[in-house]
Amino acid sequence: MTRNREMAGMDTELDDALIRAGRHLRHGDVSPDLRTLHQIGGRDADTFYRDRWSYDKVVRSTHGVNCTGSCSWKVYVKDGIITWESQQTDYPSVGADRPEYEPRGCPRGAAFSWYTCSPTRVRYPYIRGSLLELFRAAKARHDGDPVAAWASIVGDPALAASYKSQRGKGGFVRATWDEAVEITAAAQVHTVRTWGPDRIAGFSPIPAMSMVSHAAGARYHALLGAPMLSFYDWYADLPVASPQVFGDQTDVPESGDWWDASYLILWGSNVPVTRTPDAHWMTEARYRGQKVVVCSPDYSDATKFADEWLAPAPGTDGALALAMGHVLLREFYVDREPIGYLTRPYIVYRSREPARLGSRAARRGWERDLGPS
Repeated sequence: MTRNREMAGMDTELDDALIRAGRHLRHGDVSPDLRTLHQIGGRDADTFYRDRWSYDKVVRSTHGVNCTGSCSWKVYVKDGIITWESQQTDYPSVGADRPEYEPRGCPRGAAFSWYTCSPTRVRYPYIRGSLLELFRAAKARHDGDPVAAWASIVGDPALAASYKSQRGKGGFVRATWDEAVEITAAAQVHTVRTWGPDRIAGFSPIPAMSMVSHAAGARYHALLGAPMLSFYDWYADLPVASPQVFGDQTDVPESGDWWDASYLILWGSNVPVTRTPDAHWMTEARYRGQKVVVCSPDYSDATKFADEWLAPAPGTDGALALAMGHVLLREFYVDREPIGYLTRPYIVYRSREPARLGSRAARRGWERDLGPS
């Protein structure tokens, strides 16, 4: 019979043994086939669910790890452990003429407590094993001086190459917090002594950080004399148009302003997935006539909301953007007078000064107003 069940893809004797053992872990009557547990009388059968959703207190929080949504959540806590979460619904009203902000949240936020308590969560520092062994040995040779130990490693081309060649191959081992902090501090002290503080660069991995966490590191670098970079310097995806035109680091309107737009282009962002709490402004604005254009090589979740879908071949979106920019500048700005006093288009207008301004005196006045090239 066991063989027949195995051939049919059914449970094996080991599976049955595990199921039999389970009946000793909870109270109730187990069915003869060991597949169901019967709890009869009162609400005993609901015990699991009542325990699962019970809590001692409710606190307000948000999910600031790798997300800029800053959605307000009610976090239910029992015995100091997050049991479940739900969306806050007490945002101030913005008025009757536009959609409300709430409810804000997404499925990833609702499941965040699972990540917090997950057995796969990284709870300790991990260092590449080859580097950790080198540091421990070097520290022993230099009478426990961590800075001298680090200098001996990076100053020896063979030793430096031995751990750098392991990058990208894994090999991380668990270390103590003291060792992790000591290596980090030793590397910075050695760099400052040898090359100067400006050779140390800090950055925020993402903009969605706690202000306290970000400010602590940023202030440290400021006091040290080290530059503080943005997360764009790490990801290398800086949208240069915004800071170069407006002078701010992507200081753009918030998602609530989508409601005021009559024409919306979604490019480089799969809004229903990556901006879930903000996507409702885009979907609701379509009811008031907003036209939505999605530029994406694949049929993303945002594409189904599009009035027009641009699907450039991967790698050609840059050419498409340059072409669009060329048309906008040429037809709406370069050939129109307002560009002369709204911007400083040196390259465009320097080539056209003689024809437009005529006299030398007029050209000198133009250069005085615009400043040097």
